[in-house]
Amino acid sequence: MTTPLKYPLGIQTFSEVREENYVYVDKTAYIYDLITTGKVYALSRPHLFGKSLLISTFEALFSGQKDLFTGLHICSTDYDFLTYPIVKLEFSQDEFRTADSLRDYIFTAVDDIAQRYEIELTKPSYSQRFGELISKLHDKTGQKVVLLVDEYDKPILNNLNKPVLEEIKLVMSALYSVIKPLDPHLKFVFITGVSKFAKISVFSGMNSLTDISMERQFATICGVTQNELEAYFAPAIVQLNTFEQLGKPALMAKIKDWYNGYRFEEDADSVYNPYSLLSLFKKQKFKNYWFATGTPTFLLNLLQSKQYDLKKLTEFEIGANAFEASDPQEMSVQSVFVQTGYLTIKDYNNSLYSLDFPNYEVKQSFYNSVATRYGHLDEGEEQTYVSRLIQCLTEDDLDAFFNTFSAFFANIPYDLHINTEQYYHSLFYAVFTLIGLNIEAEVKTNKGRIDCVLQTADTIYIIEFKLNDTCEAALKQINDKQYAQKYQDCDKKIVLVGVEFSQDERNIGQFIRG
Repeated sequence: MTTPLKYPLGIQTFSEVREENYVYVDKTAYIYDLITTGKVYALSRPHLFGKSLLISTFEALFSGQKDLFTGLHICSTDYDFLTYPIVKLEFSQDEFRTADSLRDYIFTAVDDIAQRYEIELTKPSYSQRFGELISKLHDKTGQKVVLLVDEYDKPILNNLNKPVLEEIKLVMSALYSVIKPLDPHLKFVFITGVSKFAKISVFSGMNSLTDISMERQFATICGVTQNELEAYFAPAIVQLNTFEQLGKPALMAKIKDWYNGYRFEEDADSVYNPYSLLSLFKKQKFKNYWFATGTPTFLLNLLQSKQYDLKKLTEFEIGANAFEASDPQEMSVQSVFVQTGYLTIKDYNNSLYSLDFPNYEVKQSFYNSVATRYGHLDEGEEQTYVSRLIQCLTEDDLDAFFNTFSAFFANIPYDLHINTEQYYHSLFYAVFTLIGLNIEAEVKTNKGRIDCVLQTADTIYIIEFKLNDTCEAALKQINDKQYAQKYQDCDKKIVLVGVEFSQDERNIGQFIRG
């Protein structure tokens, strides 16, 4: 009988993973390359993507725990497994809502490490004490120090668009500014984060920092490749298929559609989200796992504050500078979405990148959050509306369809100032996406752009929206610009729909079917 696989959900300690025989995807070939070819690195990856486990793996390696690496790639190399003093800072430990709480954490973490090595520190400030710890560790042990920093940007992400942000960044900048003069005392430095928001300002004193976030050589250092999935999870795939009963090819395609798609360099292999993959095999059910661990509140705030057109998230190509570090206040919406993992590279042509959601899980979950936020609904309530809308379209009942949408819009508070079509377009677009039908927005024709084209199995709906104008005017635009001509060769019924929004009523006014 085959021993069931054990999945390290929520376990980020390398020693526990290895000692308790949890599944471990061997990434030590990348680790060997890093420690033998460079010294000071930074890596950004989405949350729950294996960064903390990677930090813990470095910790075990530089602690000389060779037994934990038995059977892994690095044991076949010439690595010597010497023991080095280690300073590890984990900024996921607190919310850090004030600069003082951040200073206190650093001060306490530094003192705890000093006590462990029986070192007395005398410097008064947290940054000076940090530098003093590293130099004295080197002096006492005779070995250079390994510095590991996990989730360096957590204090920034927790305080975006808050007055305390600038002071938080100053605290972090003061900490990292002492690293450069400490170079003679440092063996290896590895810093992880979700984003590269503050790399320019926070790490301004570390000009030797090598950012490997988009280097082809290390593009799959976190996450699970297709080959790794099939090599390490073969028994899990067989077990899952006993529930799904799809056959292996169809099951593999479904797993890929739900959880693969993250690409961190244009020519690199795509990877699966490891947290979602482990959750799928442990719970034997397709669900939203990664996105459910943290609603992207700051992303939704950003979209709303900018009245951002959701269609533009995946419509425009962007240049390489969108992937570079910058202060959060200066970044475009697309750049923020790319750097936090909600969009990823889908194609590359003529120095421009095409973006899209990585997979079904992220896309559907994101639009669920948009519909809930924009429609001011309770969590999960949007699915009730979506189910009704699907039934209305299946029955070609536009009266019931728009009545349902009117009920949906009625949830928006009256004191919320909405004076552009964009808010309504975004909400329509989010809900249409959730319906799961073929939806296109801002569809180009030779005479203009169609607001929305929605396709069911047998019908094409060509929809034009008007804010503070009549539905007749919307329908007239469809006819005058011959929008339907683009779809004449499709073997489907074509329905033309003009829709008016009433700014006074803050809702759908009337619609007309042509």
